[in-house]
Amino acid sequence: MRLSRLTYSLGLAFLCYGFVIFLFGPCLTAMAETFGVSLGRLGLIFTLYSVGLIPAVLLSGYLAEVVGRRFMVLGVVLIMGIGSALFAAAPAVGRHPSFALALGVVVVLGLGGGGMEALTNIVVADDNQPEPAFALSLTHAFFAIGAVLGPLVVSGLLGAGRPWQLSFAAGAGLFALLFFVLLPQRMPRATEEPFPPVAALGLLRSRLVWVLLAMIGLYVGAEAGLAAWVSPLMEKTLGSPRDSAGLSVSVFWAMMIVGRLAVSPLAARLRPPPLLFVLSLGSAASALAVALAPSAAFCLVAAGASGLFMSGIFALVLADASRHFLERRGAVFGIILTGVGVGSMIFPALMGWVADAANLRAALLIPAGLMVVVTAGYLARWSQ
Repeated sequence: MRLSRLTYSLGLAFLCYGFVIFLFGPCLTAMAETFGVSLGRLGLIFTLYSVGLIPAVLLSGYLAEVVGRRFMVLGVVLIMGIGSALFAAAPAVGRHPSFALALGVVVVLGLGGGGMEALTNIVVADDNQPEPAFALSLTHAFFAIGAVLGPLVVSGLLGAGRPWQLSFAAGAGLFALLFFVLLPQRMPRATEEPFPPVAALGLLRSRLVWVLLAMIGLYVGAEAGLAAWVSPLMEKTLGSPRDSAGLSVSVFWAMMIVGRLAVSPLAARLRPPPLLFVLSLGSAASALAVALAPSAAFCLVAAGASGLFMSGIFALVLADASRHFLERRGAVFGIILTGVGVGSMIFPALMGWVADAANLRAALLIPAGLMVVVTAGYLARWSQ
């Protein structure tokens, strides 16, 4: 299937976004040393990120309908670039690195991330009607590429004794490049029909909207939690060197790339519910294997399997939504994608609390449990 220049450019946007967001996991232990806080307290990074992301997703989805896509996309790209640069500079501000200041910058990143989550998916779906599943799955493979490159950069920097902050500076540079790639391109215009806020709130009466929101939230909680805490599990529990432990996230996302490329043609031919059931079932089993891994090598294999099975879930849930909501897609995506913020706010932080209260293995059981619920949800969707 042939895709437009705009769709490929939005694939680059996914790459930049994945690069920055998945720098956090491999940097956690180094950040704890920089800011002088425990690993458990670093779970606040994910919570504060979601504090910015949740309202940004809702507002971006609504404004995409009334203001237009282009202005909003360029704006959130700038916010992500500025936020990445500020986070890189945060430890150098003041006499001692301030964790509170870093958390404030994370809220800014959350605002940009909420816009990226909503707007890139909305515009890809708009640009590839009437069947956006292939394009959504393929462009999400670019997100996985970024999520592989980010941890690889961190592992290289930490292995060479360089500060983790340089990786976020590199992310700021990527978003600057992306801005100039997107600047000359046309994007879908805002609808000419009135769309007052009360009409947007009326979408909440749909049961399917709530089901899809829950599926996104549980999936993102599992994905973000596993990607954030598998590296500390390998380092602290399985005795892997820090730079090698960071590779676990790259393995996870490398298999995400393979999976998304494989799922893309299937998504163009099969209904989402049965495909989502199979993927979520495999995700639950492989996430459990990560938590129970007896060695670093076994953990790497299980992390790769988790990435392979989780690969197509996010895009397929959006494709499921697109099939049922042909109008006001921006607003519907905005509502559903608040699940990204809810999932990433609650579950990685909960895993940090469990890691402090019990151990990292207990914390890594949470993603497996979440994917069991997603499996049950899509078993019910398949039978309808």
